[in-house]
Amino acid sequence: AATVAAPPQPRRAVAARVLRTSASEKVAADLSVAGTNGSLSALSNTDVSTDATSQAVDATPRRKTKIVCTIGPSTNTREMIWKLAETGMNVARMNMSHGDHQSHQKVIDLVKEYNAQNTDGNTVAIMLDTKGPEVRSGDLPEPIMLAEGQEFNFTIKRGVSTEDTVSVNYDDFISDVEAGDILLVDGGMMSLAVKSKTADTVKCVVVDGGELKSRRHLNVRGKSATLPSITEKDWEDIKFGVENGVDFYAVSFVKDAKVIHELKAYLKSANADIHVIPKIESADSIPNLQSIIAASDGAMVARGDLGAELPIEEVPLLQ
Repeated sequence: AATVAAPPQPRRAVAARVLRTSASEKVAADLSVAGTNGSLSALSNTDVSTDATSQAVDATPRRKTKIVCTIGPSTNTREMIWKLAETGMNVARMNMSHGDHQSHQKVIDLVKEYNAQNTDGNTVAIMLDTKGPEVRSGDLPEPIMLAEGQEFNFTIKRGVSTEDTVSVNYDDFISDVEAGDILLVDGGMMSLAVKSKTADTVKCVVVDGGELKSRRHLNVRGKSATLPSITEKDWEDIKFGVENGVDFYAVSFVKDAKVIHELKAYLKSANADIHVIPKIESADSIPNLQSIIAASDGAMVARGDLGAELPIEEVPLLQ
């Protein structure tokens, strides 16, 4: 689940924003904003200043809460995308952490096909969500059950997969972790206490157990990994989005406004009219929140990842 917030706006309602679905197609999405802080929540809001007028003109005003659907293997068919669109999908989201360009190209083509043949004004926008600089565990032949009190290790050696040790994809993992840290796995579904480390291995004891599967997200409570904000894979995916004229980039693990300016400069050089939505999911982003939002076209609060790095009770206040 995610919340989207726009930069501060005047109290008057802001006109509907035009979203691109291709170089030649335009689709209007009602992202009107009104109220005291001009916030945009979940690509939605209640336009206080115009509701009465719109209802007087139209007894059934447009729904202003937008529905973003992540398209995966179970929904990337023509039949399913049509059903999703006809039952209320406003944005088709592609998670670039999974799949490849071929599978995502199929989704883009199907959404554009739907938009081209649709006549009732229900046009679907396209969002590309970058993978970002994530630290993940390696591949496992089968899941490992972690029990409370069990000793378990993470190593920067590639391809390691045993009952008590698994590899991680980040060479500086050892430097970022210290004895006493709490390592959170899969968005906090499991947690381990760091006891010690060697030159290539972090030794832990399981605090909260569970089923460890392949490529699970790892982070240290209260810390952020020293990774680039936009990785080489992200740039390849961003170029893919430019070539296909997507409408939104959701940029993962944004820490400061610098990455937003960098991405927008690239999009300007590529003559690409694509909206940039940073995902607030790192403790490092909180001190820079105002400058991040000011540089962006909105902001998405990824409560799961943010709650894994910060006390969960603080997340609603930050949101």
